[in-house]
Amino acid sequence: MSTTISLPEYTEADQAQQRQQVLDAEVIYEWECVLRSKDKHLMPFIMAGIFSLIYGISYYLSSDVILFYMWAISVVIFSPVSYFLFDVDYHYKGQITPKGIIIQKTERVPDIFYKITRVMAYFGIVVCLIAGLMMGPIAFVGAGAFALLSFKMTGFHKQVESWVIPFIPEHQYEYEGKEENPIYQYSVFAFYYDVLGSDQSNYNLDYWVKIYCYEEQFSELDKFMRQCIHVRNDCALGKGL
Repeated sequence: MSTTISLPEYTEADQAQQRQQVLDAEVIYEWECVLRSKDKHLMPFIMAGIFSLIYGISYYLSSDVILFYMWAISVVIFSPVSYFLFDVDYHYKGQITPKGIIIQKTERVPDIFYKITRVMAYFGIVVCLIAGLMMGPIAFVGAGAFALLSFKMTGFHKQVESWVIPFIPEHQYEYEGKEENPIYQYSVFAFYYDVLGSDQSNYNLDYWVKIYCYEEQFSELDKFMRQCIHVRNDCALGKGL
């Protein structure tokens, strides 16, 4: 019969202190991988299909040849943009310390691409406004979609996300396995550790560990994890979820 344990409750100050201890601790192991969606190659075709539908409807309603040129420009600009920015790759870096784990996820897009995209976006807004004034309200069906995407693109900057996951040394962990259906390419899987027998309805600290790495990296990574936390020995490394 399994026993459910309650984890200690931590205040915001306690959590901040524990996260700072993780940041201040010595890094004993780190790894890196690339997160790229398995469906990434479909994004340009999806974007081209969306613009074809929008401008097709606009052309059916107005039969203005300018819409054809606007469709072509939209596809040429937004298809590569969608590949690089709408379904972006990430550089994933993890660090293990005796106090916890530090995760950093950074967009893998050259800075110059953001600058070019912002310039194109402002240009696209101007073109859409001119087309709308010249061709009348019907043109706004297609030009409006272009303009909305252009406005979204004006604020593009490289995004960096970070997480700090403290360990709970007084509790035993278990390795829960890896995901069975990974969403990323290059044999990148998510692997999970959890506090053994924990009552998930009674905690306010992020203790559940989810990490991404290449499958061949995990054996070494797990060895260092077990140096920092007590992981139940009967949890097989190859177990899936």
